[in-house]
Amino acid sequence: MAPALGLVLILLFFLLPGTSFFLQPGVAVSVPQSPFLLSPRRDPRIISITAPPLSAVFFGDEETDMGALRKALSRLQGRTHTMIIKADRQARFETISAVMNLALEMGFPVVLATSEGGNDP
Repeated sequence: MAPALGLVLILLFFLLPGTSFFLQPGVAVSVPQSPFLLSPRRDPRIISITAPPLSAVFFGDEETDMGALRKALSRLQGRTHTMIIKADRQARFETISAVMNLALEMGFPVVLATSEGGNDP
């Protein structure tokens, strides 16, 4: 009985705190606030854009450029995925616009990620 109870406690100790680390894969960015929140309806894919001076575009947790992003998006079959653009609030608008236009040109619905508003600076 004691070993079974110990196993249950160990599983609870590792699983409960650990699940919060797996909610959003990708690069950490500070998104702007918005009172309007939408949830994507189809299988979402996240494109992250970081702020200067080390500005970069990430897709599938890998840094990419516009040409490689175009190839990666063209490999997605059926165009049933929603592209979530998760850009840092300090990211260049030109980069965000270029990524958004590329995804729209490839036929994907695009959602710009924002935070709910509240305590974010």
